[in-house]
Amino acid sequence: MRQLASLLLMCFVACVWAEPSLPETPTLQENQTQEQANPLPGKDRRKSEPLKIINADRSSKLGDVTTWEGNVVIEYKGYTLRAQKIEGNLSLNTFMLSGGSQLQGEGDIVEGETISVNFNDETYSFRGGKAVIRPTRTQGLTTGDFFVNAGSGRLKSEHYHIVDGIVTPCNQEHPHFTFNVGKGDVIPKRKMVLRDVELDILGKTVLKIPSLVIPLLDDRPRYLPEFGQSADEGYYIKSRYTTLLGGEDTFQTRLDYMTKLGTGLGGEWNYESLNTLGQLGLYGIVGQNNSLLANFKHDQKFGQSRLTIDSAWQRNNYLTAPESTLFNGRGQFSIPSKRGQTVLGFSRNESKTGTFGAINDLFSLTDSQSWGGGFRTSFNATYGDSSSQSNGSTLSSNERLDLRFAGTQELKTLSAELLYQRSIPVGGSQSFSSGSDRTPMLTLSSDSRRLIGGKFGQSWPFQTQFSIGEFQDPNNLGPITRMNFDLKGGRSEKLSPSTTLAWNAGFTQGVYSDDTAQYVVNYGANLNFRIGAKSTISANYRFLRSFGFTPLAVDLTGRNDSSQISINYDLGKGWGATAQTGYDVLASSRGRTPWQVVSLGTSYRAKDTSFQLSSVYDTFQRTWGSIRGESRFKIGGTSVAAAARFDGQRSVWSGASLQVQTLKVGQFTSDFLLSYNGYTKQLEAQQYSIAYDLHCTEAVLEITDFRSGFRSGRRIAFYIRIKALPFGNDFGLGRRGQSVGGTGGFGF
Repeated sequence: MRQLASLLLMCFVACVWAEPSLPETPTLQENQTQEQANPLPGKDRRKSEPLKIINADRSSKLGDVTTWEGNVVIEYKGYTLRAQKIEGNLSLNTFMLSGGSQLQGEGDIVEGETISVNFNDETYSFRGGKAVIRPTRTQGLTTGDFFVNAGSGRLKSEHYHIVDGIVTPCNQEHPHFTFNVGKGDVIPKRKMVLRDVELDILGKTVLKIPSLVIPLLDDRPRYLPEFGQSADEGYYIKSRYTTLLGGEDTFQTRLDYMTKLGTGLGGEWNYESLNTLGQLGLYGIVGQNNSLLANFKHDQKFGQSRLTIDSAWQRNNYLTAPESTLFNGRGQFSIPSKRGQTVLGFSRNESKTGTFGAINDLFSLTDSQSWGGGFRTSFNATYGDSSSQSNGSTLSSNERLDLRFAGTQELKTLSAELLYQRSIPVGGSQSFSSGSDRTPMLTLSSDSRRLIGGKFGQSWPFQTQFSIGEFQDPNNLGPITRMNFDLKGGRSEKLSPSTTLAWNAGFTQGVYSDDTAQYVVNYGANLNFRIGAKSTISANYRFLRSFGFTPLAVDLTGRNDSSQISINYDLGKGWGATAQTGYDVLASSRGRTPWQVVSLGTSYRAKDTSFQLSSVYDTFQRTWGSIRGESRFKIGGTSVAAAARFDGQRSVWSGASLQVQTLKVGQFTSDFLLSYNGYTKQLEAQQYSIAYDLHCTEAVLEITDFRSGFRSGRRIAFYIRIKALPFGNDFGLGRRGQSVGGTGGFGF
């Protein structure tokens, strides 16, 4: 009993030091008539919409009010109403339930001495009763039921409000622990806010606090206290506590201790008003290597305009930038209008490590307008200033102004666009590079639907484009004028019920002011032949070649003359086989091996089981490149995934991995992942998660060990979690959130 009480006390601490993801939503007004009408959630569409009397011992009517008494069961608007007495006013769509009252929709059940339902306002309230908040009501963001007993309460648009009540995820007659609250709000997708809270463990009050905030999101970093050990932090304890301030504001306090780094202390102010939302935070570690982190986010509306600011400053951050000072900030002010929108932007990135430093500033103006009559314009101007220094000397400096303007006019048979695009060096830039400037370029484009129309335009679709413009290419000293014509089209032909041919072709002609010219021809086809219901043979061919010369890098193109063939064959009973290869005509003409890599594979798919084996034969090296096998299956309630890869060129098993989830032995549930690197002959990644079931809570021990990569080393963590609350799980993820394990690519 003492151990259970101790664990539940830790569970309380886990909830108290909780982090809200978003600022608090205002409490619902006590007067139900002051609420805005919202759809009553949880309707069961299998139940009757018109009034349907399932049972009533007697009934009477006075004016618009009908009274049913004695074991009354009514269906109305997709809900079931039960009570000893129900008074209903069908003209107002209101019902009052008294005596053993119950209101049930799809999954949700509310019980009370009295329940009042208003189907016009689509709300209900209860007194002296209880309710169950199921995961279906919170869109699955809670993982179990919450049980509420309250002096009074209301539910509206998935927002629960209770007064003088008890909240617990424990469904026992005498719960292991409860939160006794003066007022409480459960806001799905956001949080649970409890005020005047008493924590009872095994029927005894152990602590009283003015407020408690529990996020209802899959949060990272974790909002529960965590104990553990890692290579760079040593033994540690990390915790958070959230305080409700005036209005919608909250303040979060962080207190951490790490034996290798020292004490971490910080705070974060989250504020919200009618037109403002923001966050201001500061966190520092005092110890062997002092570090400091600050962040500021602000979002504010000025009428229809909006200002957003997001910035972060860090010095000697052991996680991402030790012995460095970094600043990243950006701001944006958007001004909408009837025709479009204008946006002003600014960003600054600054870093300093030892004697080296770099700064990059960007100022931007973007304007998009629609003037009517099919005429649109867009303008963008960006000024950039970047430089780097080492030991006080400038290594590089670059100031530039990038301009882009596009005006588009939609006509009946074509679209016309005038484009001006240019990069301009500013000041004494030491390292300036630009792309292909257009100063300017006029483009006329259309298609078969607009030019011809009718059945011919739909049956033989094509797109065409003509442009003339001046280009400033980095490879040329002066501007080049280019006239360009482009035509492309294609269609799909059904040759037989089992055979389909799709083809496409294109032609591009460019003429340049330096007396050069180039034209490009490309065409291709794909033949698909179906064998049976699920088996296919597919063959495709691609040709691309340019003729002549172009002085512009933007018009350079490659060359292709190749075909591919692939077979997907259904062997039946979940088994399938694949084969794929290609033939390169260009490689053959140049005396190289024309046959491309050959891929072979087989797979099996069933309800809870899958298997895949694939191999690659390298026709250039004339050896098997790699052979890979993967399998997923279930044994009872345990999920298993395994994979292995063989490197044929080096004749070595290059990797293997095993992932097991939900392995249950008594009260213990464990997950583990092992990833083996055959080149280094070691387990490169190990993860273990062991949870002990404490009914409504569980104690979790996590061990991770990475031999390479970011923040390599072993990490051990222990915490208590409430099973009905969402909780971030790092199983199967690396230090940067990347997927680990799964040699060749698999995972749950």
